[in-house]
Amino acid sequence: MRKYKPRTRYKISDNQLLLLLWVMKYRFVSSDVLAESLNKNRSTIYERLSVLVDQGFISKFYDKTYRLRQRPVIYYLAPAGIQYLRRAGYERTQLHYKNKDFTDTQIDEQFLFGELARAVKKPYGKRFALYTKYQFGADMFYLSPPSYAKLVGETESTPDYFIEYFPPFHESWKIRKRINQHIEYAAEHGEYTYPHLLIICGNQSTEKRTAHMVASLYTDFDVFITTQDRLQSDKETIWLKPYDTEWDQELELHSLSLEFAQS
Repeated sequence: MRKYKPRTRYKISDNQLLLLLWVMKYRFVSSDVLAESLNKNRSTIYERLSVLVDQGFISKFYDKTYRLRQRPVIYYLAPAGIQYLRRAGYERTQLHYKNKDFTDTQIDEQFLFGELARAVKKPYGKRFALYTKYQFGADMFYLSPPSYAKLVGETESTPDYFIEYFPPFHESWKIRKRINQHIEYAAEHGEYTYPHLLIICGNQSTEKRTAHMVASLYTDFDVFITTQDRLQSDKETIWLKPYDTEWDQELELHSLSLEFAQS
């Protein structure tokens, strides 16, 4: 006869719940990412993560090669953490059940997406809230598959922005298909104000190809384009407006619109 082993049930504190939500937001995190996001001391974050790992709410990737390769310890939601958030009413936790076996390359991609999304928001402080696809609820309509992230203006007069990333050498047909998805979705939801679109390109060649495509299309929303290098320069004026760009002249760069254009 199987011996019954009682399960220990831990009560999650407010600080621990906040940590779980930030891990959910980015899918994979390091203690440095959480310390920066929460404006906390790294040692404090590490201690809280260790407790959640011991309690089974968070798991971690680490092996002896990480130190040699200068890779940080990677944290992600364990099944108990996913289930806890799901019971608490967070709708998108099911995404964390998918693709449980990740390669280093896939983890690095998720880290890059999070880094780029935070860089988009950084110059604007609290004027925007940043949501990732893991946080989108029923009231935040999105494409399928959803954009990785979305900026939401702090006031009704501030426009929202979807964020897309096209890596270097991304095929042109994939770029056009994705932009067309935004255009078609906006047309289907004409009763709403569709968010503007921010496109981050892995290099200037991809940026130029993308800008030419957008300039030949009609959209009901504004499109802003930049490169990964410009975005990571910590400057605010980094965005091109494809319709107004003259490629044989010095590029005119813009910051994001903080108010809807007057009609």
